[in-house]
Amino acid sequence: MTALKIILGVFYMLICLIVIIIVAMQESKSEGLSSVITGDNSDSYYSKNKGMSKERFLSKLTIVLSVFFAVVAIVLSVLMRMG
Repeated sequence: MTALKIILGVFYMLICLIVIIIVAMQESKSEGLSSVITGDNSDSYYSKNKGMSKERFLSKLTIVLSVFFAVVAIVLSVLMRMG
């Protein structure tokens, strides 16, 4: 049981680091306050569909790893309570 806790703990830390890195790699989806004031709209065909590659992959990977993060956190919590 102790080996399982150690393995899950290491896996949990790896997931934490990977999620932090992936979130930092993603581009901001908001254009900021300046576009609201100036009325600047930069929605071109490319900017609307560029999410089909890297951004879409990073977004889906973030969701999947976040679910794993939550599941491993719950499993570790149950294991810690058991002793």
